Amino acid sequence: MPFSTAVASCPFKIGHTPLTACQVRIGDLTHELLVKEERCNEFGSVKDRVAWYILSKTIEKIGPVKSVVDASSGNYGNALACICQRLGIGATIVSSASISAHNAAQIKGAGARLVIAEPKPGETSNAARMRVAGEIAEKDGSVFLDQYSNPLNPAAHQNWTAPELFAAGPFDAVFMTSSSGGTSRGFADYKKAHPGHTQLCLVEPESSCAFLDSPSGCTDKLKIPAFGSQRRSSFAGMKPDPGMIRMDEAATLAAFTLLHEHQLSKVGLSSVGVILGALDWLSRQDTPSRVACICADGDERYLDEIQSRYIPAVGQQAYEAARARLAPVIAGMRLVGPVQQTAKAAAQ
Repeated sequence: MPFSTAVASCPFKIGHTPLTACQVRIGDLTHELLVKEERCNEFGSVKDRVAWYILSKTIEKIGPVKSVVDASSGNYGNALACICQRLGIGATIVSSASISAHNAAQIKGAGARLVIAEPKPGETSNAARMRVAGEIAEKDGSVFLDQYSNPLNPAAHQNWTAPELFAAGPFDAVFMTSSSGGTSRGFADYKKAHPGHTQLCLVEPESSCAFLDSPSGCTDKLKIPAFGSQRRSSFAGMKPDPGMIRMDEAATLAAFTLLHEHQLSKVGLSSVGVILGALDWLSRQDTPSRVACICADGDERYLDEIQSRYIPAVGQQAYEAARARLAPVIAGMRLVGPVQQTAKAAAQ
């Protein structure tokens, strides 16, 4: 196929993802919560945008490449592997033992090499992935795309995801989580260039320190893939500091199963955490509000491991207590359906 680096000419079904509306009744107020369904990208997550953007812009700069390597907790590696398979480019994905079974299978199924990085003493899993990816690039001569430090990561969201979302605005607040930190920084940079009243809020677990210091000292192991990070993001340092809502991982798992049972959403685990953060914010408002949540992926990546892996990680008792607490909250939500999006984001 002819190669083009333009977002508008992307040869894959990436972008223009649905925006699904829910009504949320809290006290005497009814709010509108909109879910940006990034699971509907061709390879299943918001990282489809980042993988295509970084790879295409790299090729635009240095010319054709035979093979690439990069570090990933899962979704980005999945997307990059699938894109490279279609373009005839070799790919090596360096991940951690915490990668979901779904993403691991997809990466291997796309013909990419999957390498699990073992952290050295005192090294975070994220740092281990980056180290091993760099070592492989040096040894094999592959191009190291370096999504965790590459400014093209946040640029993908500043120039693509954010304008696409805000074309359906206005919003009182927009919520997202961080892993590499690219989405958060990209949206912050977009807002800086397009000032407005919309509040940007990050939703992360207690032990995440991707953008702001963790109240608990960033010592407890994170239990949900790509929901926060224990490595300070290379894209941190936004001023003013972003708004931060800390969300319990047991509550996130409880809400995930409740939303699934009520057929209210098919988003993934970290995305449910983002929705909970939005609900928390809405509970403190005194007027009806309209908010949007960037939901990174879908539930299919986690359903097979909910009972065997994720709930045991937070503890059955904590999970059940969170379900009891959140059941009336989820019951106050009503699915409205897709929002008609007439405006198209400009290609950058």
